[in-house]
Amino acid sequence: MGFVNLLTMAKRFTGIIAILLLLRLTTASASHEFCDARMGYNVVGCGGSDSSSRRILIKGGTVVNAHHQEVADVYIDDGIIADVKPNIMVGDEVTVIDATGKFVMPGGIDPHTHLEMEFMGTDSTETIDDFFSGQAAALAGGTTMHIDFVMPVNGSLSLGFKAYVEKAKKSCMDYGFHMTITKWDDTVAREMEIMVKEKGINSFKFFLAYKGIVMINDELLLEGLKKCKSLGALAMVHAENGDAVFEGQKRMIELGITGPEGHALSRPPLLEAEATARAIRLAGFINTPLYIVHVMSIDAMEEIAKARKLGQRVVGEPVVSGLVLNDSGLWDPDFNIAAKQGLISFPFSSFLVLLFLSLWSLL
Repeated sequence: MGFVNLLTMAKRFTGIIAILLLLRLTTASASHEFCDARMGYNVVGCGGSDSSSRRILIKGGTVVNAHHQEVADVYIDDGIIADVKPNIMVGDEVTVIDATGKFVMPGGIDPHTHLEMEFMGTDSTETIDDFFSGQAAALAGGTTMHIDFVMPVNGSLSLGFKAYVEKAKKSCMDYGFHMTITKWDDTVAREMEIMVKEKGINSFKFFLAYKGIVMINDELLLEGLKKCKSLGALAMVHAENGDAVFEGQKRMIELGITGPEGHALSRPPLLEAEATARAIRLAGFINTPLYIVHVMSIDAMEEIAKARKLGQRVVGEPVVSGLVLNDSGLWDPDFNIAAKQGLISFPFSSFLVLLFLSLWSLL
């Protein structure tokens, strides 16, 4: 069951319990505090005050897994799910949570985040959430693990990894890393091997957009795809035609369209579709799997669907905001409102219902 499936169920049902989130909230509420990110989980005052706080029975709920659902108990011992079956018997030292009439399901996994990221390679602008504030918000909504994108430092994967390990020291939940590739040479190729074999990173993202900043051309993408194949790693692409988007941006400026609406007008869906189709064909040429991040348009979705029907190993990533919002906010006459509502690359689609149904058919 994908993350989108879980989110859909969350909208349909109330009273859902995310198991791993309950572990955090139960122990924190017992001491009437939210655990400080700098404290270890099993220390006094942060879930480690007594043995019962580490043994929990979630009783009588409807347990939902990928393959079925059943009324059952869930027993957790020291943060690990030890047993799932009806009528589990426990002693007095176990904290019991009555989940009768509620759904019990695993916490969500968000595979695409950018916490504390230097935006577009600049040191002066960072995404607003760091590894603590972003993770705390995720936990509050039932997401219990995420995968963040490491940005290289001056093209160095090793320096980028070191920087993100430091940023993540304030974490309060589980996380993993993807690695972004912004240039290509022998050093990058060697560092990719180190990331896979020594650092536990096995997915690499290539930008086909953001010309002059992080965009790579087809020659470098082919090199990256070949290296991913040799390492058994997953290649990921941000699929927009960066050259055409740059031309569209120049056109908007020439026409005097400099508000948020110009963002969407400069990068229509056909440019996402072109880059998606190109990346799919190059991955097919190399014969390696491909993951297309944040698919926003029907045009791109159709390219992914066509490739999947032909048997190619391609995954399209739906984004929740893209499934429930559209680009109308970009046209608000108040600049601040427009900028807050819809500035994202790719822009939100205007055909949300069709997009939702089309993406859903791929899951």
